[in-house]
Amino acid sequence: MQDNLEIILCGGQTFSWTKEEDCYSAVLNGKVWRIKEFSDIKDEYLKNYFDLDFDYVSVREELKAKDEYLKEAIEQFPSLRILKQEPFIAMISFILSQNNNIKRIKLIYDKLSKNYGTEIEEGYYSFPTASQLKDVSVEDFNAMGTGFRSRYLVDAINKVEILDEIPTLLYEEAKERLMSIVGIGPKVADCILLFGFHRLEAFPLDVWMKKVMNTYYKGKDVSYFGSYPALAQQYLFSWIREKETN
Repeated sequence: MQDNLEIILCGGQTFSWTKEEDCYSAVLNGKVWRIKEFSDIKDEYLKNYFDLDFDYVSVREELKAKDEYLKEAIEQFPSLRILKQEPFIAMISFILSQNNNIKRIKLIYDKLSKNYGTEIEEGYYSFPTASQLKDVSVEDFNAMGTGFRSRYLVDAINKVEILDEIPTLLYEEAKERLMSIVGIGPKVADCILLFGFHRLEAFPLDVWMKKVMNTYYKGKDVSYFGSYPALAQQYLFSWIREKETN
């Protein structure tokens, strides 16, 4: 299996995929998908999900020319790309991500799927829809281990129609609209816009990216990265995590 596939599927931009003994699996769009490498991606749904039609080659060259850190990050993760996820899944996932780690977010994601989603194959459950979660209480969510995020989840589900408005709004307007949901701040809103709506203007600033900006890009802001700040963010995010944890 290709290392970059693991970075994409298990590196924090999605919590839908499970690393099995010989493949990665996920339940998406009412189906169980199993892939080992990029060459397995032939279905039109997955091609769109993996954003295979986007010209990453040209963008990578543009970003590599900016500085040594981006060059190193891109050369380390040359196949990194931004997944096009379902907006509701992205919203709930990144609410769960607050003050959390990937392993625990994935555990809660799977619990929600098993308890409230639909079994597609034996042992494989779809992530629940807003309709399937509409009657779930704060106490019910607490039982799933969502903690302080439980009331955020309830408010997000009650205001799910906001997601329908996002494609018609400019980036800043869309961000403000998402932040009208209890518990969604700038970072989570940017994650939802990036991973749920493919808004490449987004630049999520979590602990890792704040460290990158403060250490390597002091005095610079998002405008430094030109037309593709979201892609720069993903390369640098993966790079700093690898650098600091290994």
